[in-house]
Amino acid sequence: MLYKNFKIKNFKGIDKVEINLENNRIITLVGLNESGKTTIMEAIALFYRMIKGNDPETSELNEFRPKGIDFTGDIEIEATLSLEEDDKKQIQEHWKKKRKRTHLDIPNEFSYTHKFTFKLHTYQETSRTCDFGIKIKTAQKSLYQTDRNIWQEIIEFVKKEIVPEILYFDDFIFQIPNKICFVKQGVAEDEEITNKDNKVWKSVIDDILKVVNSQMGFQEHVVDIWETDEDAASNRLAQMEKVLDEKITSRWSELFGEHKVNFKEIKLEPKYSGGRFYLTFKIRTQSKREFLVNERSKGFKWFFSFLLFTEFRKKRTKNILFLLDEPASNLHSSAQTKILEALGELSKDALVIFSTHSHHLIKIDWLSGAYICINEDLSEETLAGNLNLSEGAKISAIKYFTYVGTGLGNDKISYFQPILDKLDYKPSTVEPIPNIVILEGKNDWYTIKYFSEVILKDQNVLNFYSGAGKDKLWDIIRLYLSWGKEFLVIMDGDAPSIRSKEKYEKEFNEFLKERIFTLKDILDISTATEGLIKEFDQKEIHDSVYGIGSFDEIKSNGKKAKENLNYAINQLLVQKKSVKISKETRNNFKRLLKFIKDKSLKK
Repeated sequence: MLYKNFKIKNFKGIDKVEINLENNRIITLVGLNESGKTTIMEAIALFYRMIKGNDPETSELNEFRPKGIDFTGDIEIEATLSLEEDDKKQIQEHWKKKRKRTHLDIPNEFSYTHKFTFKLHTYQETSRTCDFGIKIKTAQKSLYQTDRNIWQEIIEFVKKEIVPEILYFDDFIFQIPNKICFVKQGVAEDEEITNKDNKVWKSVIDDILKVVNSQMGFQEHVVDIWETDEDAASNRLAQMEKVLDEKITSRWSELFGEHKVNFKEIKLEPKYSGGRFYLTFKIRTQSKREFLVNERSKGFKWFFSFLLFTEFRKKRTKNILFLLDEPASNLHSSAQTKILEALGELSKDALVIFSTHSHHLIKIDWLSGAYICINEDLSEETLAGNLNLSEGAKISAIKYFTYVGTGLGNDKISYFQPILDKLDYKPSTVEPIPNIVILEGKNDWYTIKYFSEVILKDQNVLNFYSGAGKDKLWDIIRLYLSWGKEFLVIMDGDAPSIRSKEKYEKEFNEFLKERIFTLKDILDISTATEGLIKEFDQKEIHDSVYGIGSFDEIKSNGKKAKENLNYAINQLLVQKKSVKISKETRNNFKRLLKFIKDKSLKK
């Protein structure tokens, strides 16, 4: 099975949210602190916890209510999963064991909803609904309609055996315990054994052993036999160390390079006394010195924990979903970029939803799966960075391209500032070299670079410089004149740019002769740079980023259409992604580039 989408309603501060994983193995939740990123993950984690039969107590349920004093209504968490052929085969085999020869007609989707009902802020009941229209192949009606008990039995089988695991890590700054505690079967457990962190790390140890032998459990095959068969238990620990070395060391090398693997081996040091078994992670260096993992740097501990928690779990169940809340948020930017590599590798075997407010953790290729998380109740002071803990919450999440494409983000850029920071694809620092081509603004720079390098695949390197606007080119012109270096200025062909050109010529007189031109001068076209792109090509560019049909929805709004076009070109340039462009538009840019080259080569 594969998680397709989640729908969340009235959970804590969430108003109504849908997270769609279809066609995206990585989902990025972007937003400010208090914008609801963590709340969305908590709801998804709760869905899985409950579908596996672990229902919350009433006191915990009260924490899920929207803020206020009189909430009346339903809190709902729904997931829809798609079934793969292996899933259907498992269901058929389960059915045949009990019903022999009959065959089932199994639908392609499975939907399940948890609902919590409140009245005036008081919990009333929990209910569940499932949409799974499975039926006997020859039957007209579903099993739900003809035999509710058998239908329910199949639903329970699907929930227990097939629904993929969801693992929620609200903090990867793990304080790796100096010792992980177990007790022999029959020995009383205490807080040292039952505390949350210890239980999590016990499951990690169990996962490592299952990689050695999927039939073994650490409790049964190591802890419980230590007194009677220490040799066998010790050999199993040695095999676990070997697996750790192979997987963690190799992944470390892939991420950082072989020369950055600053440890030789990973050791599991056991200690057994009075029915209590303790296990400690240590690393051994090339010089055979041993250290506790907690004695290493913060970055080392983070990556060590991340690899332990993912490498041994990502294949434990098919299509496992990892929820990672602000991964590596406290690490250096270079470490955060390595996390992107690790997440990309992880997504080959698993699904990933992660949250961030760092532009270092934004990957352009994943923006189709990016959501902007918004808390409409945050004040402007909070958006400016002044966090007010008394604020309420009205949380929603909107796909990034929908958010910016429909103008929703115009007033609250702060929510997706990390993406803007990442997309601020600036040209390199201008060096004092000849033949620089000064353009009016950054959008001209994006457009001409895109058509030159991506569409026309022009091999002649031109040094384009992005100006700050038609009336703000004074400093760069003066700088190049003072250096005695050659340059061209290319401006739009509309009336405002023609007037600006005249001001520059009046100021610099003969020094700008044959150095400053408008598109009107070059192509006899009275338009801005984007006017070189025919409307049907603008539509192709726009729809390739914002979705088919999106251009037609906004083309009547000239300002919005221009903003979206410039952004789409920016996006396509970053990805080096080509789209189908007409001969007419290509020729406009070919003529422009030929003019620039001819003028530059004459200098």
